[in-house]
Amino acid sequence: MTRRYSVTYFGAFALIDPDGVNVTPKGSKAKGLLAMLCEVDDMRRGRRWLEGRLWSSRSPVQASGSLRQTLSEIKIAFRNDPHVFDADRLDVWLNPECVETDLDAHDAHQSPERELLEGLDIRDAEFQKWIAAFRARHSQNPQNSSGLLTPAIKNTIKIKAIQTERGSTIEKIASNIIADQVAKNIEDRLSAQRFSSDVPALANASADLEIRCNVAEDGGKRIVFLQVHHGGDGRILFSGHRNVSGDLAEAISTDIVQGLVHSAVTKINHRMPSVFDLKRPEVAAAGFTSLGLRKLAQFDPESLSEAHGHFEKAHDTDANGIYLAWGAFARMAQLVEGGGSDSEAYLEEVQQLTSDTLQNSSDNGLAVALVALTRIMLKDDLNASAELAQRAILWNENNLFAQQTLAIAHSAVGDTERAYQISLACQKAYPKDDLSHLWDLYHSLVCISSGRLDEARKASLRAATSAPTFVAPRRQLIALCANAGDMEGARKHLQAMRSLESDFSLERYLNDEEYPIASLRNAGLIMPLKRDDFEE
Repeated sequence: MTRRYSVTYFGAFALIDPDGVNVTPKGSKAKGLLAMLCEVDDMRRGRRWLEGRLWSSRSPVQASGSLRQTLSEIKIAFRNDPHVFDADRLDVWLNPECVETDLDAHDAHQSPERELLEGLDIRDAEFQKWIAAFRARHSQNPQNSSGLLTPAIKNTIKIKAIQTERGSTIEKIASNIIADQVAKNIEDRLSAQRFSSDVPALANASADLEIRCNVAEDGGKRIVFLQVHHGGDGRILFSGHRNVSGDLAEAISTDIVQGLVHSAVTKINHRMPSVFDLKRPEVAAAGFTSLGLRKLAQFDPESLSEAHGHFEKAHDTDANGIYLAWGAFARMAQLVEGGGSDSEAYLEEVQQLTSDTLQNSSDNGLAVALVALTRIMLKDDLNASAELAQRAILWNENNLFAQQTLAIAHSAVGDTERAYQISLACQKAYPKDDLSHLWDLYHSLVCISSGRLDEARKASLRAATSAPTFVAPRRQLIALCANAGDMEGARKHLQAMRSLESDFSLERYLNDEEYPIASLRNAGLIMPLKRDDFEE
């Protein structure tokens, strides 16, 4: 029989060994660390993550030393069962098979009248943010009229995909599938959850978002009409339609419909903080994510740093792994753009963030796709990253970001034709969001690797036009225009780079192997260029 330790959150934090002895560490940091470990299902946290919550104002060296001391204190509590608690150079963990807590809503020992973690006072601003969000996540949920708790939908954005009664049987099914696609993609983006109105206990429960879709035939063409309503007052938060042709079963997965779904989810993400209570952690996190995505879209060093900060705040407010994935993506973008003196620290942070994402959100298609893309762009084990991209598609085949990531993955491992076909399908979906120029850049990279240089030039030009300060497509355009014989265009983009990138020089562009134009070099587009080619 497994010896189990018991952790108490309601009231004062306590750790009780299998013999009933109170072995709670005396130090507040040790208690706080155990509280943060035991909250998550796998009872595992990264060292850097813990240091950032308990010693956020200290230097990395000081924080690391303090963590080692705290771990030694905790190990004393488990000296009779040393296998229960352990750590390595990256993570700290408990064996979840050997530890139970009173956070389970069905635990008879729970004391609703007691505050969570009473008296646990750790004077660190980051820990205070964590404990406030923790208390919000685990506050008591009143019983419903059936006497049953409503599990799994508290502290989440609640979604109902309303089943339509209009149209033929196949039209009804198609409508419901598309509505469910929207709900699924919102689940991947935010702390949200779909629930069914068919379950009696939830039939009258109000939803934050109601998704309605109708499919009808008009003159031989199918019309898909999609709306997302505010569940409380019926406000229309998104409305859009698309015309599709061909068999209706095929239309469900067509690029056009996927683009409509993507546009709906993006719009909802941005509207959440303005139409729901920001005191709700999941709504506040959506707000930080919205700010982060808009900063990320600008793709200049200062904005990328601000984007990372917003994603970090989102995760501090609502511990969803998707926000870690976005934070890693923002740091990756900084690294690709140079990273400066912080490159080594950023790389270590990216490694930790991607690892934590896969531990916490391994079933989130968007989170896994972001991890895969982040690692691919940093040339980190391309085959393993390609497998991650494929896994992301398995979790959510209608996630356009996952599909674009899969295209980049195929390109990275040399399957350029397959990469092009997937990327082209994403382009046909015409995703309308803040990152449209990024989609064009990635399509350009795929086209370069597959030898479609004219299409690559057009995609890079779209990206540069929609985001004038975005340097990556202009880097591509210098070589792509020169290759096409458009030296006037090449010189134009060369001049733009000189104004956008303070340390840019033609010499560096042509000869520095570290300059971030690997796709152009690998395609043989840089070697033929000479300095004299750019003189008027």
